[in-house]
Amino acid sequence: MKRTMPNKSSKTILAIAMTLTLFGAGSYLLGWSNLLTVKEVEINGAPNKSAEREIVKGLDLKVGDQLARVDSRALSNRIEASDWVDSVDISRNWFNGRVVIDISPRVPVALFSSLGKPQLALDASGREFKARGEIPPGLPNVSASSVASGLVAIELFTQMPKSFSEDIDRLTAITPTNISIFGKFRDQRLQIIWGDGEETSLKIKVVNALLERPENKSIKLIDVSAPHAPIVK
Repeated sequence: MKRTMPNKSSKTILAIAMTLTLFGAGSYLLGWSNLLTVKEVEINGAPNKSAEREIVKGLDLKVGDQLARVDSRALSNRIEASDWVDSVDISRNWFNGRVVIDISPRVPVALFSSLGKPQLALDASGREFKARGEIPPGLPNVSASSVASGLVAIELFTQMPKSFSEDIDRLTAITPTNISIFGKFRDQRLQIIWGDGEETSLKIKVVNALLERPENKSIKLIDVSAPHAPIVK
């Protein structure tokens, strides 16, 4: 009896059918089966529970959702819509069903107010945001006509030695070259017209030298915008 061998065309059809079957089974497993679902959502980096709840509320992600349908880009965009969030990294674990969301919050470098707006925190990039959690101690209070002017004032503050900057209560920046400092220096409440952010070391030396003089015990203002020709009042 002669055996009929399958021709090449039959083999091709069989291979296509098997591929489609496997593809369909895989699609069902990923997109519809209960085997690959979100078992746990882990959020790291939120500064406090209130901020974490804010993130959870905006995620639209819950246990039981299909892992394959977790859109990391869309979730990142939702989280980064919160002004205090700097960056987000989202990962999915196909074996245990865990979705891990790592948040990097913005770090305040100053408390900032501008043009009558409520006081906000300011990060090193100049982004204003409403701080969550505790504010780090020792941040300068900066009032400025613009974020650009405020950043110059903040940079000036960070360049000063702590022995001098710890006596500063607040800084105002009308422009980047018109900065004033307010604080209590050697038990004297003073306004120091600083000018621009140049010659910081020299200006500090001039202020300290002026405060050492007995005749300046009752002054209220020092102008070191031109440090070689300071003015006291």
